[in-house]
Amino acid sequence: MKYSQTNTKPSYTPRKLIGGLTQQSAQPEPQNSAGNSTQCIVPPSLEFPEGFFTKQERTDGGIVIYFLIILYMFMAVSIVCDEYFLPSLEIISESLGLSQDVAGATFMAAGSSAPELVTAFLGVFITKGDIGISTILGSAMYNLFGICAACGLLSNVASTLSCWPLFRDCAAYAISVAAVLGIIFDNQVYWYEGTLLLLIYGLYVLVLCFDIKVNQYIIKKFSPCCTCVAETTERRSEQEPLMGWEDEGQPLIRRQSRTDSGIFHDDSGYSQLPLSLHGLSQVSEDPPSVFNMPEADLKRIFWVLSLPIITLLFLTTPDCRRKFWKNYFMITFFVSALWISAFTYILVWMVTITGETLEIPDTVMGLTLLAAGTSLPDTIASVLVARKGKGDMAMSNIVGSNVFDMLCLGVPWFIKTAFINASAPIEVNSRGLTYITISLNISIIFLFSAVHFNGWKLDRKLGVVCLLLYLGITTLSVLYELGIIGNNKIRGCGG
Repeated sequence: MKYSQTNTKPSYTPRKLIGGLTQQSAQPEPQNSAGNSTQCIVPPSLEFPEGFFTKQERTDGGIVIYFLIILYMFMAVSIVCDEYFLPSLEIISESLGLSQDVAGATFMAAGSSAPELVTAFLGVFITKGDIGISTILGSAMYNLFGICAACGLLSNVASTLSCWPLFRDCAAYAISVAAVLGIIFDNQVYWYEGTLLLLIYGLYVLVLCFDIKVNQYIIKKFSPCCTCVAETTERRSEQEPLMGWEDEGQPLIRRQSRTDSGIFHDDSGYSQLPLSLHGLSQVSEDPPSVFNMPEADLKRIFWVLSLPIITLLFLTTPDCRRKFWKNYFMITFFVSALWISAFTYILVWMVTITGETLEIPDTVMGLTLLAAGTSLPDTIASVLVARKGKGDMAMSNIVGSNVFDMLCLGVPWFIKTAFINASAPIEVNSRGLTYITISLNISIIFLFSAVHFNGWKLDRKLGVVCLLLYLGITTLSVLYELGIIGNNKIRGCGG
């Protein structure tokens, strides 16, 4: 392990980095008699401000307040996703003529991963730590299997999945994993390596821009030997134009490539979006006011509890579903992404302090609670669209968020090495590189295989399988992190 020569000692402050990843410095210790390397990590709570209770006060019952804040932040993220983020995403998709999977892999993945990008900048420019193995694995496993399990188990609609979008995103994720791990192999990151990550992500976005043509080319080459691609071809040929009207003179991108990206269609097929987006002059009525009290008793309770959040969002975020704000959907998208980041930060802060109070090992925290907490926006957004039958959008968001988290790490890396401190590379820790590579690649294969053998359907059966895979892989990772299996031994610094 190498550290910068300009520092007298390495930084020990942990920092969440990639999709639930944590930048955390691990202090090397002398090898024990068995030759196993023992390293220590600092509690993740040092990343956040001190709590408003002492540890003794939390132990005596104050921890209940933290649990309530966690639940409230969960509700806040749900509201901002349902009322602002997804509606803006819907209008963006309709305006650009994006299919649901392309929208899920781009705008939806970027918006729901805003907390990861923000904390990546904080980690590179402030704490200057290393990439922690536990949170790399924890976030990746939760994003791939945990969110997929939630979509399958919490949705009462069995969504049909397309072969090409999942294959495309899994291949992009495998390439991004190889690129990031190849870059940190020597424990140093240079400006041209950060640039490489950005170029790879730019290439991924370019493929998405020409998704239909690329898909057609793949179909011509591989449809004789790949039945799932052939079935996708048949489904695609039966799709209606995205904008709701037929015009042979329109570019191909204006047509729906797979299934309608609409999220807000009711059972009658009527879209709640402004009808002007469908080539008509009339505009639909505004949705009911967010201040209208629901009639059901249980919904009234939740409405009263969430009224502070509803008021805050109403005063700060334009509601693009309304005629007055319908042209400000990009502002809605970015502002809602900022609120998602803020609510997620508070949630992870509370989860971290709660885990420390319950004396949960830090490595286990990274693999479980922190991974789930930091990926909450992805979870809620994916479940909401899956419940509307938009399986391709949910799956593309699941995998596309991981691609975004990995490759957009090149943004702070490039800025730091090219403009801030061009004379020296960024020092990182590549401990456990082989273990990370094998685990992430196996997880990609498992996910693709599970979807294939389930008949390309996102349903409760797939949810159960993904849940079992997540529990199994996470258990093995926890055992590895705690040194019960393998030669990896980690303990708390000073413990």
